[in-house]
Amino acid sequence: MMLQLRDFLNDIHEGERVFIEYESTSHPELFLDGLVKWSNEERVPLLIVDMLDTFHLFVQQLRFLGYNTHHLENLCVIKGGGKVELGRVIGRVRIMEEFYVQLKEYNDAIRLFFEKVKSDRAVIVFLGMEKFMYSFQESSYRVEEYFDKVVRRPLFKGNIIFVFALKGIMSAQVEALWHESSTRVLEINGRGDRFFIKKAPKLDHLDGVIEL
Repeated sequence: MMLQLRDFLNDIHEGERVFIEYESTSHPELFLDGLVKWSNEERVPLLIVDMLDTFHLFVQQLRFLGYNTHHLENLCVIKGGGKVELGRVIGRVRIMEEFYVQLKEYNDAIRLFFEKVKSDRAVIVFLGMEKFMYSFQESSYRVEEYFDKVVRRPLFKGNIIFVFALKGIMSAQVEALWHESSTRVLEINGRGDRFFIKKAPKLDHLDGVIEL
């Protein structure tokens, strides 16, 4: 099955988590660009959770490709580590071992975001989570603890979550748990203009292709 990006996004329900794997030589920023344009057209607020300056890398690559990035530079952002500030930074999450501290700071920033946008719906995009998890992914206990305390917690009502992850640095356990915890899993081709559906709520979407 061949789907256009808009049709794929329109099919996603509130409360879903979409996990997008990409290689270091591919162009996941093209999907992000299309996602942001869709959210603007649908008037659904979008928040970037930027771990270790990954958002900057995505936007920079779009500029190199000749894209206008103004619509990305005005997005609300929660920063997790890193030094490059891009977008409207509304909160910060410290990179630390105590997950409950990180979760509290994230929840505080999320509440501020919803107060700011005055909406009970939102698209939340996580960039660079695999880099954050790299420091403890060799500990099976720590990985399971993170998924239990952070990832598997019920989503804020009205949210749709997108997680972009660089495939090459994830351990097998981390990758498997992201797949298990997500309602949809996508893999990108080398050019970045097609995404292959590896997991989906609808069986007829499995092994389908999304065209940008």
